[in-house]
Amino acid sequence: MARSSWILFFVPVVIWSTTFYAITFQLGSATSETYAVALRFLLASLVIFIYLIARRSRVSMAKADHVYAASSGVFAYGLSYVLTYVSEQVIPSGLVAVAFTLMVFLTPLVARIAFATPITRTTWIGGSLGVLGVALCFLPGALFSASAVAPLALWAVGAMILAALASSISAVLSVRLNERKVPVTTYTAWAMLYGALATMLYAVATGQILYWDTRASFWAAFLYLSLAGTVATFLCYLELLRREGAARAMYIGVLSPIGALLISLMFEGLRLDVLGWLGIACALAGAWYTLLARRGAA
Repeated sequence: MARSSWILFFVPVVIWSTTFYAITFQLGSATSETYAVALRFLLASLVIFIYLIARRSRVSMAKADHVYAASSGVFAYGLSYVLTYVSEQVIPSGLVAVAFTLMVFLTPLVARIAFATPITRTTWIGGSLGVLGVALCFLPGALFSASAVAPLALWAVGAMILAALASSISAVLSVRLNERKVPVTTYTAWAMLYGALATMLYAVATGQILYWDTRASFWAAFLYLSLAGTVATFLCYLELLRREGAARAMYIGVLSPIGALLISLMFEGLRLDVLGWLGIACALAGAWYTLLARRGAA
């Protein structure tokens, strides 16, 4: 790849490696996780809309496209991120990031269920390694803390896996938008907006009150997650897709969790025994094996 393409590759890797940890600065806030997610993607969508208008790019979509974009946004930028915020209240952010490697297997599985898309033998092998790896990470004794076997922690593990599943459902819906020739930037801006609005409506419907956090750390994390972790990385990723294709860009999804894990080890005091490290190795190996096969097919 050219030097500029390497920059486009490493910017998302580095920033997305830090976003899982940045979320921890918004936890325990007067502003609920639901509102934090809604406000984050509301700002991100508005920035992308401004970007589209400034470049005189396409903003409008057909009614059917809005249905797909709204559904994708509710799963990806609503449900998935709220569950991620909730799970990180108990689970170290690096392990949450590792769990998202399950998307490499969950996405083709959702496509199989929804659209009868065949699943290759390679995907089954890689997915099995990934599931085994994530399971090993959360067996009693794998983490440094006994809290991993507490009921709340087990619920958080479920929330974490559901978050990855919700993102996979959104990815499959996005494929339909790609097939309909809707520009990725356009439908992502709408999906983020729909996800933010749906999340905010859920907060209102469940009686949550919007309290504004007064901590500088909360708003610094909010701006970082909205602008750097969403808008800047998204634009770099799209440009990399355009230049180099999906076969290379998809490795960002494996390298980012490795970076997130290193950050968790350094700043969250994450400690793992042999079983935990074996689980991480299996999860990453499963994702890497699947992606290598896809790249070869591409």
